Amino acid sequence: MLSVMLTFLLGVTHLWFSMSRDGLLPGWFAKTDRHGTGQRVTRIAGIASAFLAGAFPIEAVADLTNIGILAAFVVACLAVIIFRLHFMPVIPAFGLLASGFLMLQLLWETWLRFAVWLVVSLAIYFLLRPQASLMIPDSPRYDDGMVFLHWTN
Repeated sequence: MLSVMLTFLLGVTHLWFSMSRDGLLPGWFAKTDRHGTGQRVTRIAGIASAFLAGAFPIEAVADLTNIGILAAFVVACLAVIIFRLHFMPVIPAFGLLASGFLMLQLLWETWLRFAVWLVVSLAIYFLLRPQASLMIPDSPRYDDGMVFLHWTN
């Protein structure tokens, strides 16, 4: 469980930082310290994780963590199958089936919590995305994003 939570914290802070840098979340989250570390998102995610682990039964938190990670695996495996042009869909298909099987072993309460979390997350994403993304050419901040992309390459 500890290794899953540490992996989650590493992944979520990187994703959160990147979405903020790309304009999908407020830029405040993309600020770094003098070492270039995104400490704001790391601290917020750590405090939120500690609060959730202390406020809710550990079984519920573990199940929600498991379904989230497994859903990410399902999406990644499906993307490999869909977008891969060459032969070899066997391994991602096995990963998709195995992750799906493990997800089906979870309680209906976990599925309900996951569905609520997914709907709220998608609503936030789609409400913020069109106005702020640096990657959409119609965005007023598009030129800022192109400068950033050229600078990092």
